[in-house]
Amino acid sequence: MGQPPAQPNSPAKLVLHSFTIVGNKIVSAKELQKDLSTKLPPSPFLFWEGLPTFRPEDLQYDVDRMKDFYRRQGFYHATVKSEVHYGPEGKVDVKVEVHEGPWVKVTKLDVEISGGAGANLEELKNKWPLNPGERFTIDTYDNLKKLYLNYLPAHGYPKVAVQGRVLLNEEKNTAEVHLKVETGPRCYFGLVKVKNVEKLETPVQAILEKVTCKPGNVFNLDELFKSQRNLYATDLFSSVVLTPEEVPPGQAIIPIDVAVEEKKKRSFRFGLGYGDEDQFRAKVGFIYRNLWGGGRVLNFTSAYSSLGYVFQETFTNPAVFGSSFDLVDESAARRRELPGFTDQAYFTVNRLEHDIPYDFRVYGGHGLEFARPFNIPIETLIRLQGTQPEKLYRASYLIMGVRRDTVDDHINPHRGGILDFSNQAATTFLGSGLQYLQSTTDLRRYHAIGDTNFVLAGRIRFGLIEPIQNTVDVPIYRKFFAGGANSVRGYDLDLLGPRNAAGQPIGGDAVLEGSIELRFPLPITWPEIINRKIGGVIFLDGGNVFPRPHNLDLGQLKYSPGFGLRYISPIGAVGIDVAFPTNRINYETDRPYQIHFTVGYGF
Repeated sequence: MGQPPAQPNSPAKLVLHSFTIVGNKIVSAKELQKDLSTKLPPSPFLFWEGLPTFRPEDLQYDVDRMKDFYRRQGFYHATVKSEVHYGPEGKVDVKVEVHEGPWVKVTKLDVEISGGAGANLEELKNKWPLNPGERFTIDTYDNLKKLYLNYLPAHGYPKVAVQGRVLLNEEKNTAEVHLKVETGPRCYFGLVKVKNVEKLETPVQAILEKVTCKPGNVFNLDELFKSQRNLYATDLFSSVVLTPEEVPPGQAIIPIDVAVEEKKKRSFRFGLGYGDEDQFRAKVGFIYRNLWGGGRVLNFTSAYSSLGYVFQETFTNPAVFGSSFDLVDESAARRRELPGFTDQAYFTVNRLEHDIPYDFRVYGGHGLEFARPFNIPIETLIRLQGTQPEKLYRASYLIMGVRRDTVDDHINPHRGGILDFSNQAATTFLGSGLQYLQSTTDLRRYHAIGDTNFVLAGRIRFGLIEPIQNTVDVPIYRKFFAGGANSVRGYDLDLLGPRNAAGQPIGGDAVLEGSIELRFPLPITWPEIINRKIGGVIFLDGGNVFPRPHNLDLGQLKYSPGFGLRYISPIGAVGIDVAFPTNRINYETDRPYQIHFTVGYGF
């Protein structure tokens, strides 16, 4: 296609009015339009954007690119032609006509394995992206090689080499694929060395405790990435690189070099936000890293909203006394102004944490809390005999639990999950004025559907608290509540479960709630100055609060379907949810729907 001549007396500037692709049957127009040089006209939703400039040379490049794209997709006889129509006011309409022709069929696929004693590669056949009888494409051929190049280093064979050969017959439109995989020797981790130790304030022991590729273990590339993630999670380092050393071809022991760069010793954080429940909110934080050396981190945080405030201090001492345990101290002063009560509390928690296999982290320690509830309606006090307003409650308790965090991105997660199983025991032996046993489980899971940006997310929260010894009923500030923007979204904040005679929440000793949510991108983009995508969500929430653990009844769960929009910003997802309660508690006062403004996903 040559450059089309400009029409007589046409405007100096040509703009693209429309761009259509016809004749394509197997390859979608969306695939063909990807990475075009020609800027396409904006969506009707973005009516404020003007028509883009049309340049014939860009169109010529795009036609050539489409031809090459078809060859990579196995269409070696495809033709692509363009027609350009000039209209009034310099408006240009472009039609691209495609004739795909026959595609190349894979008639034979051989994979020859050399070495790999002990490696079970038969299971990979079920994962082949390319098989006999299917259309040959460059991408699926490359992905077949990557399948072995990614699998073997994660199972003890980092020296794998893959060579491929394709016998292509363009006349018969057939392809024979031959792959030779040389696994190399089965390898093991060697000595782990931290580089430039003299420049670091963080102790070597604290770094090595976060490295999971231990000497003598089978080499696994995933362990390098896991170790990197663990070191970043300490918030001590701005850069973490783990590199296998170059060793002779026959050597099976591979030492690992760890190179880290420490963050600035001090940093300041500040943030503002808004939500329909907590209204205006502000957060200020100060972090002091490597306090007194030794990798210690001191973090001060204060937060304010219409629901209260909190001033919190967290101190972390990794590898305390040279052991494999981290010491964590948390202390805070808190005030909450909730629909059913107000309280002020002061607490401190000291615990030891330790990493165990499979990404689990166990912890145990002691907590001490002083809390005073007040602004409690008289109707609530009638129902809750164990709650005394203005009384200072003292709880001294042991804590123990386990956490597991494998989320790939905490702002916009696509894969992985979080498990937090926590238990408390407050007894007279510990000097506690309030005695109880409490157990809570918070489970979250994220699963990307294929290689798309569609993500299926799920959450379950289950909690029980049981008074023991001299305590007949735990006070209201220790009870469970549910409902609201980060809970069952079809109901007001805390309003699920038992209520007093005036319809105000009084909480319960058991809670069960969960959500399942589909998150997906929308084919709409913000103006180029923002350059961020809009996403949608469809969800179903369910849950309830029960007076006592023995009252827990799955048949009493309240459900809430809904939908929402998200703007994926640099600080997370910002958007709006609309949720509909399937069973309103009070049809006279409860709204038939709830609208929540959110910052970040609900879970």
